[in-house]
Amino acid sequence: MSRLFTTSLLFCFALVGLTGCAGYQLGDVKPSSYEGINNLHVPSFKNLTLEPRLSSLVTNAVLKELHVDGTYKITNRANCDAVLVGKIREIKKSQLRSQRDDTLTSKELRLNLYVDFHLEDPVSGKVIRDTTANSAAQLGKSKMTNPEETILARQGYVVGETIQYVDPSFQVSERSALSVAAQDAAEKMVSRIANGF
Repeated sequence: MSRLFTTSLLFCFALVGLTGCAGYQLGDVKPSSYEGINNLHVPSFKNLTLEPRLSSLVTNAVLKELHVDGTYKITNRANCDAVLVGKIREIKKSQLRSQRDDTLTSKELRLNLYVDFHLEDPVSGKVIRDTTANSAAQLGKSKMTNPEETILARQGYVVGETIQYVDPSFQVSERSALSVAAQDAAEKMVSRIANGF
């Protein structure tokens, strides 16, 4: 009886061990349109806002997230397979909560950071595109009517979001909120480039 118990116990452990890895996938999981891309160059993002030093904040957040993800190796332009080009388009703030006695004075703000991005060929400078019907279906379009209107492969824009608590040192709270929004945008961008969603 103890031999039967030991055998069944080992079988249960083996079953749990095999099913515990059901969600993991070995090997490369990047989108098929980026199959030949292993090395990325990330120049400083262009800042179209009036916020100073925002370009370095967002670029560093993207570099950090790419390094943590590990799908692509960061390198210089001479040795890269593609260039990640980014542009910080705008910052939008909206009131979430106001002071009790004064509705015009904000207590909490929603901060949205809009960042456009795409991958381009380092030699020709052309945008790397996905012309498959699958990417059109992902955006809710049944078919592409114009061949020139190809859909960018998992590219476009991301929105970094956070909540800013307004306190007496407004600049400190704003800079902190921008840092969190930049990190959120970087996570979304790298997820699209590395995983396809």
